[in-house]
Amino acid sequence: MTTFLQASDRAESTKTMHAGYARVWIIPVLGDVRLDQLNVNDINRLILTMKADGRADATRRNCYTTLRIALDDAVVNGLLATNPVHRVKQPKVTRHEARFLRPDEVPALIAAAATLRYGPILSFILGTGLRRGEALALTWAHIDLDQGTARVNGSLVRRNGHLLVSTPKTAASRRSVALSPAMVALLQRWRTAQAAERLVAGNLWHDDGGGPRAGYVFTTAFGGPVEPQNVLRTVQLAATAAGLPDVTVHALRHTYATTALLNGVPLKVVSSNLGHASIQITADTYGHVTDAAAQAAAAAVAEALGL
Repeated sequence: MTTFLQASDRAESTKTMHAGYARVWIIPVLGDVRLDQLNVNDINRLILTMKADGRADATRRNCYTTLRIALDDAVVNGLLATNPVHRVKQPKVTRHEARFLRPDEVPALIAAAATLRYGPILSFILGTGLRRGEALALTWAHIDLDQGTARVNGSLVRRNGHLLVSTPKTAASRRSVALSPAMVALLQRWRTAQAAERLVAGNLWHDDGGGPRAGYVFTTAFGGPVEPQNVLRTVQLAATAAGLPDVTVHALRHTYATTALLNGVPLKVVSSNLGHASIQITADTYGHVTDAAAQAAAAAVAEALGL
């Protein structure tokens, strides 16, 4: 499995995830079962073992997926005739409504983050819907302030002790996102501040040797990439100061999507901006919002037609 996984064209983050499930769960529980003797009962035993250990629905489902993919590879390699995982029902995941900020909560969070170094990143995610890693992976070469666009080409992640930019998981994740005038102004202010920091840092400034246009948009005081965990800490500090419970970095992305849908932005546009692999993912995640938007649209059409 290890050799075939590493040789595959799956994203590095996906390989790491599958390897983790294999190491922590699949091998310890099923490692003593011969491949040709693996059956439905063994697979159910794995899922029940994880459930007994208190693993979340999504974790059990992900492990199921890892095993299914591994055994699919075994079939391709002629090690198995059929994949027994396909005869086991995929674990269900109970979906919970995503936390998002109400319009009256956003100014409080932004005000609380105003004195924090990475506060502008929170505003940028709120205004674009980008994932945290996508925002941190942007370089100035990806930004066109005149046209008001940002090209998303990867995600900044910490792997094996190093910060690196991973390739997008899907083609939809590699996209161009429109920047509002407010976001363009935010980036202009940040670039001006960054230029001043660059002068102060002198030869200690880090930009991978490519000059200002090649450097990251959001950086440390010395031009290096921003540790993703520091953005999480910024959200936590700002949310606590503003008295807002349960606010995560992902809640900012949800806020963007929810606000867009409630204000009449088409579902397809929101899905594209979020980088979802399909419009169905967006519809499933924001079903409660799209229902409300549909009701508002119906009312607006009736009013416009004088009905």
